[in-house]
Amino acid sequence: MHFIKKHVLRVVGATLLIVPTLSLAANDLLLNEDSLAARIAKEPNCQLLDARSAEAQRLSPLAFSTRYDKTAPVRRGLVFVVADSDEAALEIVRSIPADAGRSVYAVQGGADAWKRVQSETATAIEPTSFVVPKGTCDLGKPSLKFDAKSSKKTGKAALEPINK
Repeated sequence: MHFIKKHVLRVVGATLLIVPTLSLAANDLLLNEDSLAARIAKEPNCQLLDARSAEAQRLSPLAFSTRYDKTAPVRRGLVFVVADSDEAALEIVRSIPADAGRSVYAVQGGADAWKRVQSETATAIEPTSFVVPKGTCDLGKPSLKFDAKSSKKTGKAALEPINK
């Protein structure tokens, strides 16, 4: 009987030590808007995984995001996960295999929080690739010339015909 009491006390003691650690770990993986903005400011080249429902993605798309599914490629570097709930985002973050060159975080507040932070920061996620649709690149003299000029605050672009 004494052995059982001692064992129960050990289990309860270990549980009391582990549970706060698990909560702390979840809090470290779930970034609020201030923490998110700070991470993006330090490392603007990041990947956004959009794990929201197809309907939410259709109604409110997130620029330059990657639709998340279990087979979606996850880059090295800084990765953020947006889902329909904070709990779902944390579950996905925990499911992504650990990698020495990768840091993965859930965005607290989901897509709305992500959009607020993106609108307040000067940097944004840049696309990692550009695809030219088939049949749009013909040989010969171009019919339009693209000239991009930027000022201090905004970029300006003008399309001008080559044959003036």
